Amino acid sequence: MSGMEVELDQEAPTESWRAVAADWAACCRETWLCEELALFRDEPFSPAEWERHSSWRRHCPEPRICLRVFRMLSIVEAWVLAVATGVALYATFAQPNGWPVAVSTDYVITFQLTSFAVSLLLVFRTNAAYGRWWECRTACGRWLNCVRNSQRMLLSWAAPGDVHLVHEFARWLAALTPAACAYLRRKDCYWQHVEGVLQPGELAWLRGCDNPPVKVLMLLSGLLARTSLDSIQRSTIEQELSAYDVALGACERITRQAVPKAYTRHTSRFIIVYLTFLPFALWGYLGWLLLPVSVVLTFLLLGIENIGIQIENPVRVLPLHSFCAGLKQAALSMVRHHYMVQNAIERGLEAAVAAAAAADKPPEQQAMSGSGHGGGHGGGHSNGRCASFPPSPSAGVAAANSNGSRF
Repeated sequence: MSGMEVELDQEAPTESWRAVAADWAACCRETWLCEELALFRDEPFSPAEWERHSSWRRHCPEPRICLRVFRMLSIVEAWVLAVATGVALYATFAQPNGWPVAVSTDYVITFQLTSFAVSLLLVFRTNAAYGRWWECRTACGRWLNCVRNSQRMLLSWAAPGDVHLVHEFARWLAALTPAACAYLRRKDCYWQHVEGVLQPGELAWLRGCDNPPVKVLMLLSGLLARTSLDSIQRSTIEQELSAYDVALGACERITRQAVPKAYTRHTSRFIIVYLTFLPFALWGYLGWLLLPVSVVLTFLLLGIENIGIQIENPVRVLPLHSFCAGLKQAALSMVRHHYMVQNAIERGLEAAVAAAAAADKPPEQQAMSGSGHGGGHGGGHSNGRCASFPPSPSAGVAAANSNGSRF
């Protein structure tokens, strides 16, 4: 499968006591911060995964996933469970012995009047987060269009003397998306996608830049200026590079500015207060079932709020490694297979010219030409028509690997 579809599997490292301790520490940190990115990472779907996603099995709970989400929310769930336990003990032993009435079913009206506010806050929180996620995903999709369009137009318009510039353009174009992902995530793991494309010195220079993707765009514009393209052609390709920069700017804006903190904090605190005082009204209806019911309600309501928190910064959950591998392949494969496209065009044109010339002949000459080549189906004319079809993909890849070009 291509790089845009799935990431390469990585072998699990051998476990040692240090690895176990580091994993335990990371688990504690994720629990404290209520985050576990693996649960929210949006990997590209395969056809089989789409079938599963749309089938009845989506309704079935996955124990492993539920346990991990429960662990994420365990601090707040433990608090609500402690409150529910205290309410149950107070209503069972203290209140019947003359203590103040603190547990009553009359309090239900309060939660009935305020439940709409919980719904509105949750809807706004998740919708705002999804809007940011979708905008970032659209911008990343625009990256692929810009890479393919700019490389395709340069290959079509460049003169034979610009072949070295075309190869350099493809090389830096393949490094553009890894540079953008490393810049957005502030992580070095994305540079691995360009280790075989850029020279060590070039990679070290690019990693030391304050804004690597902008530097790559400047390099691409400089390479375009050195080609023999006319001003209109250069302007058209520059528009694609500018569109890439605009999409990158949208991702930067999303990653640097969160949803206003007032909404996030008020929503989470409102839900916690709601869940904290809810046991005081539900004890009269549920009895000791209040304990598991409180935990489940906390899991459901905070789970919705936590989804909005996790997807609020989309670059943390989008499959950036897949984007890097896919766009790198898109840029380099177009250069490797360009000669196959040209051969297909030439052979198709030759066949079309031959067909047009045959159609212009008088009927008598067409009959004589047909009788002259009618001795068998293995004649040269028949072979010429078969040669007009483009070569098979396997043959093209083998030729591309053996032609000695840079890519």
